Amino acid sequence: MAAVRLITFNIWFSPHEMVARMRAIGDIIGAQAPDVVALQEMTAEHWMVCMQHLAFQGFHWSPPAASGYYTMIGSARSFAAEPRRTPFRASSMGRDLLAAVVTPRDASLPALVFGTSHLESLDHAKARRQQAKESIGMLQAMASSTGPLGGLAVDDIVFCGDTNINERIDGQVALPYPWKDAWLEAHPNDPVATFDVDRNQMMARMDSWARSNHARLRFDRFWVRLSRYRVAGAELLGEAPLQGETDPQPIWPSDHFGVLLVLEPAEAGAADLEPNGQPKSCVAM
Repeated sequence: MAAVRLITFNIWFSPHEMVARMRAIGDIIGAQAPDVVALQEMTAEHWMVCMQHLAFQGFHWSPPAASGYYTMIGSARSFAAEPRRTPFRASSMGRDLLAAVVTPRDASLPALVFGTSHLESLDHAKARRQQAKESIGMLQAMASSTGPLGGLAVDDIVFCGDTNINERIDGQVALPYPWKDAWLEAHPNDPVATFDVDRNQMMARMDSWARSNHARLRFDRFWVRLSRYRVAGAELLGEAPLQGETDPQPIWPSDHFGVLLVLEPAEAGAADLEPNGQPKSCVAM
């Protein structure tokens, strides 16, 4: 069956073994052949290395931000609507939402509104909640303003990235209906950690905060509002260690694991309809 493959990966802005790590992430992207890639913590130096890899060269990329580290979106096909970078109203760290309309490799499949972000870090739970709400609102507005594209309205939306959500601080995330946490749709009994001090010994060696807090957190997430698609599967990427160029100990592609989400076309059904046949209304986040 035709499917859409989406990747989110926080690449880690550290210079530590940067060349070996970016090559490894390029190898992962090449092996997975995604339709769309979202990257967080990109820098100009990392990007120069990434663009030497054939896998990165095979995508159309959003423009880099002016400075610091930032997010990027890569699409296997030309963007149906050019990427927009919108700063959050509440951010002391310069965080933003990067969003675009993308079309899958298989041109018969519907387009998606696709956004990524790196939400506020550490103990800024209030800012994260506001940024998540802003992201969903902006993506929904983008979908409603896109209009018909190729004869179909663009009403399937994907948000992904490093949410920095720590349930001990943030509590459980209640997404507005009909948004869903795609990983939990695919693995309802396995909220696996994507930032895991037990499984990533490089991060355990180099990140004192992660080490002192024994961090095992599901920072990296996909949130979806789907109409013409359904969640078909999700898996972690970049779990295997590799040999660096100077570090004698094993390294990993990043301090985060990446996440692959697979969507398949869904037949229209009545599961999300009111008894009168109308779509169920959303509730406020």
